[in-house]
Amino acid sequence: MCFLLFISCKNEDTNNKEISNEFESQIIMFEEFDKPGKPLSDVGFEWSFVNDMYPNQQKWEDFVPGDGYAYITIDSDTENDTDDTFPFQTISFKNIGPGHRLEMFAKGLAVSGVGGFIFTYNEDTTFDEIDIEIVPDDTGTLQVGHQTDPPDGWTDARFNSWSNSSLTDYMPEASFKKPVADSNGRKFSLNDDRFHTYTIDWLHFPGGDKRNGRIDFYIDNVLQQTINSPVPDGPSGVIMGFRQMNWTGSLNWSGTHTMLIDWVKIETIEPNK
Repeated sequence: MCFLLFISCKNEDTNNKEISNEFESQIIMFEEFDKPGKPLSDVGFEWSFVNDMYPNQQKWEDFVPGDGYAYITIDSDTENDTDDTFPFQTISFKNIGPGHRLEMFAKGLAVSGVGGFIFTYNEDTTFDEIDIEIVPDDTGTLQVGHQTDPPDGWTDARFNSWSNSSLTDYMPEASFKKPVADSNGRKFSLNDDRFHTYTIDWLHFPGGDKRNGRIDFYIDNVLQQTINSPVPDGPSGVIMGFRQMNWTGSLNWSGTHTMLIDWVKIETIEPNK
């Protein structure tokens, strides 16, 4: 269920101190997917889905059956894809902008042949985008062919940002490609059948501090990457799910894989005065 909260808090997570405590936050949306069908939009967020990769997900109840989870399912049969280039399987909502923390608690993002993600996107004559993209083995980076399962393997990630970027050459762009790391800096695998927290702090600093903004990317409350430029400054949709891309490897499995999303949360965040 999606509901509006006016709760002011100051980083009450006492189990992990890695998320910065320099911000005050207020929850404006917390979606638990506990009612069947399209999530409610009573706080102004309009939800939609895209089904390019799995013919059995045709309606909202297939994505959100009402048991407390959203299900984003794909199969490895590319013959039944409705997009023959880089197909999506996603749920999304509009719109949020800078000055917000985007957070998703989910499992099953690390699947060979696709990128699992939470990202923001807006397009007109240019485009804005902020990404956390997860893949077991990024074929566009070294080390290709590494172990991907626990306890010795690890998962690769991309942390990206575009702002007022060209639809032709995609510039300006910031893109960082690296293994996912724990609080001790050790790379680890997300292919563990456990839920993990994916967080984007999309920061905005009005006034005279001479900063246009900053993006901090966290996995399990551990800072993975910071981007200072480019930083989008306008509202975007938030998209969660899978996409086949040219760096995500092959669909070398059979049957289906499902990303299971327990909840999605949006908070306003402002620098402490």
